[in-house]
Amino acid sequence: MTAALFGVLIALGVMGGAVYIGWKLLAPSWRSAWEEMDRSLGQISLPFPRMDLREDLGGRIPPPRLSWNWAAAIFGPIWYLAMGLWAHFVALAALVLLSGGLLAPLVWLYCALKANEDLWEARKARWSAY
Repeated sequence: MTAALFGVLIALGVMGGAVYIGWKLLAPSWRSAWEEMDRSLGQISLPFPRMDLREDLGGRIPPPRLSWNWAAAIFGPIWYLAMGLWAHFVALAALVLLSGGLLAPLVWLYCALKANEDLWEARKARWSAY
């Protein structure tokens, strides 16, 4: 028991020493690599705001939390697919199909009430930094 514990402590000490030595040896090269990357990125000039961003979101006020969208009320999840929100389409269509159609009225109501907000959030997320 004590021999196993002693072996684990020696192994941890060796690994810790290797990490420390590796950090001391590699830190200067990593620092210089980061500085070089910062210099090269600083030379790139990106026009901001981009034209396609301005077309997509510029001058638009976010929609209210719950607003009625007649196209989404009529077409349901297919409206999401037509607008390019395929993940929403898959989730809503799966909900309808897996429930055997029992949740279809609720899904269509969700589509009608949340379509504008979901589309706005998707457009905003396309230009998000994270």
